[in-house]
Amino acid sequence: MDNNNLNETPVVEVQDVQETVEQAEQVTYNYAADAEEAVAEGGSKGLSIAGLIIGIASLLCCAFPCLNCVLGIAGLIISIIAKKKKAAGPATGGLITSIIGLVAAFIVIVVWLIILIVNIAKSMN
Repeated sequence: MDNNNLNETPVVEVQDVQETVEQAEQVTYNYAADAEEAVAEGGSKGLSIAGLIIGIASLLCCAFPCLNCVLGIAGLIISIIAKKKKAAGPATGGLITSIIGLVAAFIVIVVWLIILIVNIAKSMN
């Protein structure tokens, strides 16, 4: 188009328009797939962090074995789900802290039972 003929409209071939539309659809499709993948990764990251926090809470509640068992089991389940969704880092930490919390709860229950049995035996004598 030159400046002398301003009323001329540029000629666009139909094939060029179809190729452009196909490229736009492909870009949109790829963007949607990437967005779904990012949301899935973010969800498992949130689960892994939740598992870690609950595992740490179970460690802090060692003096209360009932609460410790509930938190340890919940942290263990959440961390396992996060690991199955391919989350790394905090999910492993959540597994470890939850297992340690459950072991600590078991130890506290055993110690409390031993103390209870010893006190009952002393009171009988």
